[in-house]
Amino acid sequence: MKSDKILEYCKTPKSFTELKELTGLSDAGLYKALNKFLEEGLIRKTEEGKYVTTDKGEKAYNNQLKSLMEEGIWIEYYGIGEDKIREILKILKSVKGEFYLKASRSLDESLLEQLIILQELNRDE
Repeated sequence: MKSDKILEYCKTPKSFTELKELTGLSDAGLYKALNKFLEEGLIRKTEEGKYVTTDKGEKAYNNQLKSLMEEGIWIEYYGIGEDKIREILKILKSVKGEFYLKASRSLDESLLEQLIILQELNRDE
């Protein structure tokens, strides 16, 4: 849904016009979506009249299920930023053959450290 991107776009303050251009929503559709997010406390309006994501909105955005597909590798993720997913994707691109990966935060190692180990094991083959 086009309105799902609003929380992402509003990480930096955006005007109604900017959001309309970015989302492709009609005036009425954008107004409805913005009011919903304002009521839920996911965005707020600045003194300049721009919309920006709140801490609650940032948390909600990070917990939305997102996906990314590049060079035949499909990643479905939440709770982690796209910049980190792209770092992980760089490592996964070097893995030969098929693989399936399900990960969550470990008590001992970060997700990225685990993937670096996977990359090193793949090089040894």
